[in-house]
Amino acid sequence: MLLCEKIDLDLENPKHVYQNAIETIEYLQDVVKSLDKRVLGGEKIDGFVLIPGRKTRIITQDGIAYLDRVLGHDKVYKTIESAIGITEVEKLLDAEDIAALITKGYIVYKEGSPKVGIVKGE
Repeated sequence: MLLCEKIDLDLENPKHVYQNAIETIEYLQDVVKSLDKRVLGGEKIDGFVLIPGRKTRIITQDGIAYLDRVLGHDKVYKTIESAIGITEVEKLLDAEDIAALITKGYIVYKEGSPKVGIVKGE
C-alpha cells in the first residue's frame, strides 16, 4: 500500500532517513515472523487465528503410470523428465474419469501449510 506518491526528501540527511526505514522494515518483518512462529506452534494469542492451508491435488507415481498406459507416453510426458500436472489431466479427461482416478487413489489431496490470520472486528 503506497501511503503517498512522493515523499519530500529535502531533509538534512536523507541517507539517515533511508537507513532508519530499512531497519524499521527489518524489525517489523522479525515481529511478524515471531508472531507467526508462536501461533503456528500452538500458542493462543488474542486476535490471531490459525487458517488451514489450501488443499492441493497430486498425481501419484502409480497414477502417472496408469495415465501413461491409457493416454500414451507422448501425452503424459511433456518433457523426458516431467509428467503433466492436474490441470493438463483435467483438459484431457472428463469429470467422471477424474473421479475414477481419485477413487483408485491415483489422484490424492495434500493438505497445505497453515497460515496465521487476524480475527476481523477486534
